[in-house]
Amino acid sequence: MQGQQAAEFQLIYLFIHLVNAGSFSAAAKELTMPVATVSRKLAKLEAVLNQQLLMRSTRKLRLTEEGLALFQKYQALIAQFDALNGAPETPEGTLRVSAPISIVTALFIDAFNEFCDSYPDIRLHVVQSNEEFDLIDEGIDVAIVGGTQPDSSWISRSMGVLDYSLVASPAYLHKAPALEHPQQLQHHQIIKAWPLYNFSLRHPNGDSFYYDAPAKLTLTDLNGAIIAAERNGGILYGPELFVRQQIEDGRLQVVLPDWHCEKRRISLLQHQRSQQPLKVKLFIDFMLSKSATIFSQR
Repeated sequence: MQGQQAAEFQLIYLFIHLVNAGSFSAAAKELTMPVATVSRKLAKLEAVLNQQLLMRSTRKLRLTEEGLALFQKYQALIAQFDALNGAPETPEGTLRVSAPISIVTALFIDAFNEFCDSYPDIRLHVVQSNEEFDLIDEGIDVAIVGGTQPDSSWISRSMGVLDYSLVASPAYLHKAPALEHPQQLQHHQIIKAWPLYNFSLRHPNGDSFYYDAPAKLTLTDLNGAIIAAERNGGILYGPELFVRQQIEDGRLQVVLPDWHCEKRRISLLQHQRSQQPLKVKLFIDFMLSKSATIFSQR
């Protein structure tokens, strides 16, 4: 009987590590066994329990209700077992991070460089995209997102908040029609940029205004939109932090400063799993430690 229990525990041990790893190939690498062996042992556990534990596809795993119950029952025990018996983990391997296109260049590239210098055995692979996609399908370890969290099954950690403003070059404003109220924006050249193609404004007196009229220029790259505004292309609605230097240098200036614009929260997302790889923990802790400086409005 004890032998049967030990054999079953070994299968459950593999199952917990498979769920934490997120794929058969990652689990096989972690457990130093062939992928086929991982698949066979999972099938054996399902046969022993007479339950389907995972919904399989080519690149991702989804827990069934029974699989989730088994995972929640044993994940803490397996973590304790590994802590007592495992060798210290080393920070190495490829870390896949997803982030919107513009935000990497504008805010995070220096922090990424510093992280790579601090952990030379971790290879940072950054997937830049403005489109929503399945993070597990793409093998993403950490996602940097703005606004609403796309997947509630991920853990969200706030990094900071971007304050939006309307900005334009002094040369454009000098030749353009007067602008004293948002209703007059319809007479101006508007530059729209991802992700807020339309925008809301509100005044301290309680008035509000929503702009959803056509734009002279629309881009998915916010950095390109900033350059267009600098070069007298029109009025841009964008994060003030992205154009802080241009405002200080006088290349851009805030318009309609009495009207309050929107705020957009930037967050880090990580998998909900009991044992985060050390490289993920180090990256998240590092980026959160840099957040106050990165999002400073000085």
